[in-house]
Amino acid sequence: MCCEAMNKALLELCEKYSVSARGTISFKDGNFVLECTCGKKTILLPWRVERRFFELKKFLTDGTLEDLSTLRFCTVKNGGCLKKQIAKELDLAAFFTGSPVKSVFAVCAGEKGAAANIIAKLANDVNVSIECSTKLPAGNDPIDRHELIAARGVASDQTVDTQTPHASVYVYNDKGESRYTDTDTELFGFSYDEIWTIRAAFAALSDTSLFDVWNDAYATMMCAAEAAIASDEQKKVMFL
Repeated sequence: MCCEAMNKALLELCEKYSVSARGTISFKDGNFVLECTCGKKTILLPWRVERRFFELKKFLTDGTLEDLSTLRFCTVKNGGCLKKQIAKELDLAAFFTGSPVKSVFAVCAGEKGAAANIIAKLANDVNVSIECSTKLPAGNDPIDRHELIAARGVASDQTVDTQTPHASVYVYNDKGESRYTDTDTELFGFSYDEIWTIRAAFAALSDTSLFDVWNDAYATMMCAAEAAIASDEQKKVMFL
């Protein structure tokens, strides 16, 4: 990812929508960080503005789903930090429901940092099931699915009975298959992850109260992830 190009796009968005705050995106210690000229700084949480997750959350807030009982997440990719992967999924659970993690039990498998199965309970008694791994063979599409199960209704961020995202356009030629998906016309040419990193930075500059919210959320989700790792090591449920 090119921070220079991302910062240029961020500035253009701020100017286009008359957002007076200015900030700079940088990559530090494995995280994208936004530093505002007002002096505030936060680690960006792009999934909290990502459209598919925002739409899932709406199903809960607008009453489409009634009496949520279980969140079922699965995310498998090649590389990365397993603890941060766990932290992201636990934060998504808290983001969807507005309720923090109360307890967590985890079992890790394979070599260190390979995979984990996690059962968590939120403060509102919603159950969370998470499967995650960093050992997907190179060249394969990441598996990423988030499902909300309620007494009335089920919602998912993927097409029914699939685990990987579908592309908008498929092109086949003698060189194989190419896929194209236009996810944001204002940020055309950026990768999917870059788009939501820029959008997260823009959201924070548009509402600077998010700096404190996201800093607190990051600290909380990393604490929950640490508890999950400790649960595997100590073979017991950890309470937060």
